[in-house]
Amino acid sequence: MKLLDITAKAHPDGHRIDIAWRYPPGTDASVGVAVVRGRHDYPATPKDGVPVDEGVGITTVTDRPVHGERTYYYALFPFTGDPPVFDAPSTDDARHNRTTAMATTPYGFAELLHSLLPAVYHRYDAERSQLRRFLELPGGELDRLYSHARAALGLVDPLCVDGRLLPLLAHWIGWHTDYRLPLAAQRNEVRSAPHIYQAIGSVRVLDATVARVTGWTNRTKEFVHNVARTNEPECQTLWGALRDSQGQWSEPALASVHFVHDGRPAAVPGPGNSAQLFYHTRRAHDWDIWGKRLADGVWQPSAPVISRPGVDKYPTAAVQGDTLRLYWQGRAPGESIWRIWHADRRGEKWSAPALLKEGASDQRTPAAVADDEGGLWLFWLEQGAGTWQLKYNRRDATDWQLPTPAVLPSDSEHDARLKDDLFVLFHPGATAPKLWVFWARQEPAEQKQTRWHIVYRSKQGLDPNASDWSPVRRLTRQADGDHDRQPAARAAGNDAVELFWSSTRLGGWALFRNVLDIGSDTWGTAQQLFAGTHAMRAPLALDTEAGTLLLHRSNQSLRHGSTASGALTLDHRYAGTTTVDTRARDRLPLHGTFEDPQRYLYDTARSAGRGRITRDAVGLYLTPRTETSEEIQAAVSRLAGVLEEFMPVSARPVFITE
Repeated sequence: MKLLDITAKAHPDGHRIDIAWRYPPGTDASVGVAVVRGRHDYPATPKDGVPVDEGVGITTVTDRPVHGERTYYYALFPFTGDPPVFDAPSTDDARHNRTTAMATTPYGFAELLHSLLPAVYHRYDAERSQLRRFLELPGGELDRLYSHARAALGLVDPLCVDGRLLPLLAHWIGWHTDYRLPLAAQRNEVRSAPHIYQAIGSVRVLDATVARVTGWTNRTKEFVHNVARTNEPECQTLWGALRDSQGQWSEPALASVHFVHDGRPAAVPGPGNSAQLFYHTRRAHDWDIWGKRLADGVWQPSAPVISRPGVDKYPTAAVQGDTLRLYWQGRAPGESIWRIWHADRRGEKWSAPALLKEGASDQRTPAAVADDEGGLWLFWLEQGAGTWQLKYNRRDATDWQLPTPAVLPSDSEHDARLKDDLFVLFHPGATAPKLWVFWARQEPAEQKQTRWHIVYRSKQGLDPNASDWSPVRRLTRQADGDHDRQPAARAAGNDAVELFWSSTRLGGWALFRNVLDIGSDTWGTAQQLFAGTHAMRAPLALDTEAGTLLLHRSNQSLRHGSTASGALTLDHRYAGTTTVDTRARDRLPLHGTFEDPQRYLYDTARSAGRGRITRDAVGLYLTPRTETSEEIQAAVSRLAGVLEEFMPVSARPVFITE
């Protein structure tokens, strides 16, 4: 029911508002009206506000006392019966049965004017007060004008201003008012507009604009990270997962956003559920060695350990007595060869970096481990005689035991091939062998290609002079076309070694594990860890009080956004441009989806459904709340007209409905 001639007026006496209306002709006499007051917006229901009055057949109500210089919003709800049964008004009727007014305050201007008159006027006006009553006319108007003047102080406050003036405030700052919204939402938009203008072009502004215009949820994706570039390798961030006493793995969690293109971290276990981690990362001047501490199962902030001009990469560390020894591969500015550097820490202070030894040969990828007799073993790759040799030495409590580092003795004709991914394990529980060396090397495959294989050798004793090395053994592979790389081992009881490595057995790089029975020298069945479409590489197992912590590198996209607001985006820049492996069947269905991190050739087409893979395309993955294509198209068209104001000049939106 639409009521007629609805008015709300401030009473001249102040602190009072009178509301009046008429019923449509032919209205039943049993129809009543309930008047409800709102402070910043019109009440949406009879219970949404402060009840003023209600009754059958009434046409006027008085709302008092109310604060002066405040605007109040009234909604009138027709009803029938006792108790009242309210109509279910249409949107048009609900908007019609409203009124608003600002209450005034009696400031006593009539008394003030009368008091300013000469005393003779007071004497002759004392009996009949005609002059006093006359001054009430201009005094009342002055009260009203002064109330409006004081209320004008709040005209620029979106929370206090009369709702009818909100479009004017919005116009002043270039904001387009959505008249479909209730006043409370309009006030919030005007208040938020300056902050939105400051963040124009950001993901959160785009998501907020989609929600404001359509009421839909949205996920924003920048397709620039899907454009293939030959100079963009994958960026591998650091992740970790914990295996509990029941053998169950937790979901991998991000440990550090410091990325690398290759190499694994090094870790030294500490007491309880703690550890010290070292890794190389790219800084402004070049690659540095940084450290990160795990304390009571919580990662602490990263800090630089070796920060200097030049390149410092591939750290390895071990504790010998009360000394933490750190080794890495470094190259000073202007040099062309790599050397092994080292630094020691006793307490909290590191010694100055120093060369392991002088020489003119390349030295790379050191790997260190401490044994249970107080010694420290160091292995590294060194170029000599036209090939790479695996050298090693053992340091006792005072110095290196071998004046000239030993070379891992040859075992087969393939030993001269390139070695990489060096890893050393000392098994404290085994009777013999205790020292294990794992690495990866390339071996011939079909069609004159090569594939990476993991091989290993073990040493029976701890005498560096003794050549008691086992033959070179290979990790069993699934297929000849697979790559197996980056082995990392841990002691699994007194008679077993657990090995983790990265492999392409399923198409992309994934993590696998297997257990070697030392006595029979047999491997179990390889198991994949952590399913996913992203690459997982460079594992490192670390035993803690809480269980086995498995660190690894991954190019997994990082999620950014708020679960409360629904705003979400994925940072795909870590995926990099890599060679497509057609065996990676789980990645192919991702094409065109929000989660797709793959790289494609630049798409210059602008036809429907194409033109996404460009540097200027920003995808908006919309989740409509309607099923009809006409309504979806209308909402998208409305959104396209508004979104231009909040997009960067160099970007264009691509709308995708999910």
